[in-house]
Amino acid sequence: MEDTMDDIDEEMMDSESESKYEEVPLTEPSKAAIHNKEGLLKKLEDIVWPENADWIHRLTTDYDLPADIDVNNDDLAREMSFYTQALDGTRQAFGKLQALGLPFLRPPDYYAKMVKSDSHMLKIKGKRLEEKKIEEAEERKKARESKIIAKEVQTQKNKERAKRKKEDIESVKKWRK
Repeated sequence: MEDTMDDIDEEMMDSESESKYEEVPLTEPSKAAIHNKEGLLKKLEDIVWPENADWIHRLTTDYDLPADIDVNNDDLAREMSFYTQALDGTRQAFGKLQALGLPFLRPPDYYAKMVKSDSHMLKIKGKRLEEKKIEEAEERKKARESKIIAKEVQTQKNKERAKRKKEDIESVKKWRK
């Protein structure tokens, strides 16, 4: 067993060193490979969509890629082609679903089942309302404080103006004398 493992390791090392320098194409399939063409074709027939299947069962859309786009070398063009393909496919599907008259949008009064219970959500809503009230109270308090500070600043300015006016009047009196 050890001899076979060593042989496999040597073969792997040889194949790795060969693959680094040159590509060696396989001329015949591996002995362990099974190529059952008939079985594969039969399985393909089992899973392929029948030709007469309605569009609603397949939900596929076709998109023709413009020939002037180089998607192999231009990343931005490739991403834009993905985007436009998805957008065009959505528009096609939307139109086909509307033409079939099938409902595909959720109704406006639809409420999905929630992971959390209604009582838990009510608790969360109560906490949020409480936090909102606290924030509003803090904002009112800050507004009052800023109003008080603004009033103090205004009175200080008025005192300075009165003092300056008094000094100006005294300087004029001194100048007259």
